[in-house]
Amino acid sequence: MKKPLPVKIVEALGWVYALLLSLGVVVGIATQPSQWVNYIVPATYGFTLIVFMRLALRKGRRAWFVVEMAALWVGVIVVFASLDRIWPITSLTLLILPIVLLYFPSSDRWLVEKSCGAPVGKCYGVVCIVVGLAILVEVILPMARLNYVLNEQSRTMSMFGRSLLCCMLLNNVARESGEYWVDPASCTNSTQFVQALCEKYKDDFGECPCNLGLYTNIWCIAVNSPKEDLFPMIFTCNIDPRELLSRTEGDRGLTLTCPKACGGSSFNFCEKMALIIRVCGAAQIVRNKYSSPNHIFSGDIPKPNPDTYFLTPTGRVDLVDEQLGTGPTEPL
Repeated sequence: MKKPLPVKIVEALGWVYALLLSLGVVVGIATQPSQWVNYIVPATYGFTLIVFMRLALRKGRRAWFVVEMAALWVGVIVVFASLDRIWPITSLTLLILPIVLLYFPSSDRWLVEKSCGAPVGKCYGVVCIVVGLAILVEVILPMARLNYVLNEQSRTMSMFGRSLLCCMLLNNVARESGEYWVDPASCTNSTQFVQALCEKYKDDFGECPCNLGLYTNIWCIAVNSPKEDLFPMIFTCNIDPRELLSRTEGDRGLTLTCPKACGGSSFNFCEKMALIIRVCGAAQIVRNKYSSPNHIFSGDIPKPNPDTYFLTPTGRVDLVDEQLGTGPTEPL
């Protein structure tokens, strides 16, 4: 019997998976040469499964083909997840479509012939298990990937935030000792201030590394802040400092706004979480659903000095008593 069109399409889809795996491996090795082993192993795994899938088709073993196709699909998802190129709907379609095609009547007849006349089991139980696991993986894997990325980036930004705080502390020591210092009042925004600090301390790698790279243009910085350990000295600019220190709306979650909307630099988690560095140097990751000032400061929202203001990438933000809820709302 001549090979029917549905079976030919299934074989073609197998090569599509091979192409996707190859693309993932090439891009992965190009972007992370030192991690080449992490990409060669999935490639070997994938091409081995493709060989076994072709053998399963030739022998008329539909159940084996379905299981091997699912295993190959998981491999593709894992490789593309590491490259942040997950296409859930597309990949799930590439898994389900071959299974559906193999249940066409023409495919049934061809599989019976290839199995030397033995009846081909319907294996509905195997199909249901595979599809159920596939849908489950589609939901869980992107969530796990997102949490991993957020945790990794938050640790990196915490390190840069502490480095910036270190430079600010050294800058204050220089001011108090009468040495040259970077006056924040001479800067119109936080980016200018951060760049000036990095330039001043660029050679102090042993004590205070200050090479923020892409993270130079994302900070809000408190100027003339009180000497309270819990006061937010530095935080990511997706937070409005007036909301952060508001006493009248302490139970309301902060509006985490992507800085790109105001002409600033975007970062991956700008609408999902924020980073706050306290005066004491403690770093706090604030998730969107736990972002109310009362939750961040455990109900004790710090009060700024009368002359406290914040430098942001887009300019200066002055704190008004009426906005913070620390003064009269009407003139006396």
